[in-house]
Amino acid sequence: MRIGMARPIIALSATIALAASMAACGDSDEGGGGTGGGDAESGEVIWWSWTPDTPVAEKYIAAFNKVYPDIKIKYTNYENADYAPAMSTAFQTGSGPDIFSMGAGGNVGGKQLWGDFAADLAPIAEEELGADWRDKFAPGYIEQLTWDGKAAALPLGGVAADFFWINKDLFDANGVSTELKTYDELKAACDTFAAAGVQCFTMGTNSTDTFSTELFRTISTSIDPGYYLKALQGEASWDDPVTIETLDIIRKMQADGIIGQDATSIKQYPEANNNFMSQKAAIVQMGTWYAQYAAKESMTNSMEGAGVSNPTPFTMLPMRSPDFAGKGNIPQYVGEADYGLAINAESKNFEAAKTFVFWLTATLEGQQLVADAIDLVPAYIGVEADWEALGLVTPDIQIPAFKKLYADAAAATESRNLYVSAETGNAQVIAMQQVLADPNLSTADIAAQMEADSVDSPAQ
Repeated sequence: MRIGMARPIIALSATIALAASMAACGDSDEGGGGTGGGDAESGEVIWWSWTPDTPVAEKYIAAFNKVYPDIKIKYTNYENADYAPAMSTAFQTGSGPDIFSMGAGGNVGGKQLWGDFAADLAPIAEEELGADWRDKFAPGYIEQLTWDGKAAALPLGGVAADFFWINKDLFDANGVSTELKTYDELKAACDTFAAAGVQCFTMGTNSTDTFSTELFRTISTSIDPGYYLKALQGEASWDDPVTIETLDIIRKMQADGIIGQDATSIKQYPEANNNFMSQKAAIVQMGTWYAQYAAKESMTNSMEGAGVSNPTPFTMLPMRSPDFAGKGNIPQYVGEADYGLAINAESKNFEAAKTFVFWLTATLEGQQLVADAIDLVPAYIGVEADWEALGLVTPDIQIPAFKKLYADAAAATESRNLYVSAETGNAQVIAMQQVLADPNLSTADIAAQMEADSVDSPAQ
């Protein structure tokens, strides 16, 4: 029994067990093969994912259909917490999608969950792109999406995290600096926002997804830059004093009015996202995927989705993490291949699915679309966003900031989710819920339970 739990948690490890049992009992070809039927230039293809947002996916599909008008792509976007249950049910009943998105690490679409159901794309990639096909993608991306010796997915792009997004318009209107370098500066900014009736930092923990654990990692890195990765790989324990101090800082952030009091009752998506997009909150912690909302059109759509009538887009900027612990350590970006596109080994529309997957992931035309959506760092080497053509709200301010963001993201040397097992991710989610929901539960006890429930990095 987990201590101090305010509500039940659906453990991701249970989904892994179900996926493994389905793979063991299924009659699919072990290696995937890619010998499925259908026509390469016509047919209907079903694509399921938790990302990108539907408007972005629709842009990809519309551009693809200019080249392949007879292939219909039907896209379904799931909330993060709903993706794994939907996939489990679909594969259990033999009704899985033709294409599904797959993540590199222990996230909602992790390869450890769905890799067994994917075709091996390596021989097809070699045929399509040549013997050096792996070298055409960002370093490490193919390896990060390899499962059981096969290329289970081709990378759409990478992602980086461990930083924040701010509403520059709210910062300027309240005389707050857009660079908050210390905990005290962050608290002073939040006090100013509170006086103006604006929530400072919005975050949601009422979900099984792992967005709230980004803050845990960021703060622990400000205490000891090497600790988090060591703990993932079993070289340090999660009940270490670093974890306890991290949890203490998180609890202090709530007491100091930095973290909203609603954090335990809302989810990161949609509620925290809506708080930020509706300008009710000035700061949110998201990664490079959030850059997509900086363009006028996508921000307008997102603000309308958050309930704003006749929205006026605001200037959104990335902000480096403050030095939370006061030890002089500024957390750096962490990143990896965010996700790739996998093809169901049992797809009846395999050839059409292959056409779409390779067009979007492995052509300059397709990857330029991905780059220009600015929610991913392009996976295909040599592609960069056409910054001037993106329709940003305030280009002269945002373009330099975004160029630096993406350059730093591409240079990230520490992975984000690659070594996070499902059990460890789940244990961190519960710890974040506990530390904010129950002030009477000691952070030492929370850390001890986190250590007991975590599992070291799975083999990659």
